[in-house]
Amino acid sequence: MYKILIADDEGIVTDSLQFIIEKNFGSDCRTAVAKNGRQAIEVAESFQPDIAFLDIQMPGINGLKAMEEICGQNSRIKVLILTAYDNFDYAKEALRLGAVDYLMKPVNKKVIVERLTGIMRTIDQERQKRRDDLLAKEKMEAVIPIIENGFVISLIIQNEYEDSGEQYRSLLNVEEDYGMIMVLEWGESGEGRNLGNPVGSGVRAHRYYDRMSELVKVHFRAFVSDIMGNKIVCVIPSAEEKLEYGDRLSMIEKARNLMNSLKQAVNIDFQAGIGSVRSWEAMFDSYQEALNALRHGKRKVTHIDDLIVRDTREKQRQVMEQMVFRAVMGGMEHGARQEAEIFAGWVLKNGNRVFEEERMQLTELFLSARRMVQEQGSECPRGQEAMAGLLGAGDEEELRQRFVTAMVDLARAVVIRNQEPDGLMASAREYIKQNFQKDLALEEVARTVGISPYYFSKLFKEETGMNYTEYLTGIRIEKAKELLSNRELSIKEVCVDSGYGNPNYFSRIFKKWTGITPTEFRDGLYEGR
Repeated sequence: MYKILIADDEGIVTDSLQFIIEKNFGSDCRTAVAKNGRQAIEVAESFQPDIAFLDIQMPGINGLKAMEEICGQNSRIKVLILTAYDNFDYAKEALRLGAVDYLMKPVNKKVIVERLTGIMRTIDQERQKRRDDLLAKEKMEAVIPIIENGFVISLIIQNEYEDSGEQYRSLLNVEEDYGMIMVLEWGESGEGRNLGNPVGSGVRAHRYYDRMSELVKVHFRAFVSDIMGNKIVCVIPSAEEKLEYGDRLSMIEKARNLMNSLKQAVNIDFQAGIGSVRSWEAMFDSYQEALNALRHGKRKVTHIDDLIVRDTREKQRQVMEQMVFRAVMGGMEHGARQEAEIFAGWVLKNGNRVFEEERMQLTELFLSARRMVQEQGSECPRGQEAMAGLLGAGDEEELRQRFVTAMVDLARAVVIRNQEPDGLMASAREYIKQNFQKDLALEEVARTVGISPYYFSKLFKEETGMNYTEYLTGIRIEKAKELLSNRELSIKEVCVDSGYGNPNYFSRIFKKWTGITPTEFRDGLYEGR
């Protein structure tokens, strides 16, 4: 559809143009008419034409002045100037103002049709480009969180690459030479400063991740990671090499406001640790500082420079060891991987670069964690294999990978052993109960409780006596039975509210589980009353 404005004080001209347009373009075009420049401006404002025929010599505001005003309102409009005067100055001024053509009266039908056809082709191309641009922007909006997460991970997990996220910075238009890490942690308030129930609160936080990320970006120009256990890591670029005292206070105040906004949005407690400004190559150090500020600070928001006494290297090591033990003994596979990566990176960075000593530190931690797991009663079937792997690692990168794998295996061993009703499976069942109406994959539920889909499937079957799909279907069918008791709801509405998108498929599943169709079930309910 093309909207065309015709502005001319001669009725015969407007009638002729309308007739030509209607005859040659039919319902593809809508026209509006103005008899002077003022009317042309007013009609253009409400009608929003794609194309305009403007006569130069109109009473009051002439066509060139009207064109200037109309183009100011709508930069995409295509203007054709009409005039009975062969004056080059008019043509030059019209083209300067953005007219696409300058036509002498009387203009024959063939010229009008040719010009309009060409202009319409241009409009179609512009519209397609806008659609393509919007589609590209929409796709980029979907990809940006993935790029951001990759950027954060590239900075906080030490590796041998030297680009320090350079490609990510290019994609994200990061021009600053420095940055800092802020780690957000959430949980339920208890005694002391430590936040409790990280798994349960983590399940809730997953539902609000988009809102949480949005709030971070309201308060800071930051790039946000995916959820890591009960934490989110934020990278904040900095143009300055050091954060001055006043700037640090301002940042802490913004972070405190962010904590309050997050609590209101998610209804769980948050706290933050902030590391110092570092070069991109040294962001792992800022990450370590943010974790230390988070663990040792006394307030909701702690900057590393506000700790009264900086942790000594030995104290840092002890704290990180405890974090590894806590993740392993809690059966938190993702957390064990993360903390093992941090500890291994710290050992390899802060040791005296003697490979055998680094190997011994990581091996000793593995043995201590393994002993704790065994004392709890969990089996470690791959313990000897993991030990041999650590002792046989040929370089630092291989040693790191084998150490991380060994700690994750220990966490999995704890999960297999630890199946109390108030544990991970209870959190999983609660998450399913709250989200059964959407397309809920096993992988999503496994991710919310922090274990692999394989181990989740195994534990879930042992805990409930049925596989995941059967359990989910059972919940949906019970919900459907409840909804069918309400005659005001159609079968299609019951289908959607029970988590199914296709009524035919819903009916087949319902009959398979109950032996009767949804309609028969509803009729049976009301016959018995």
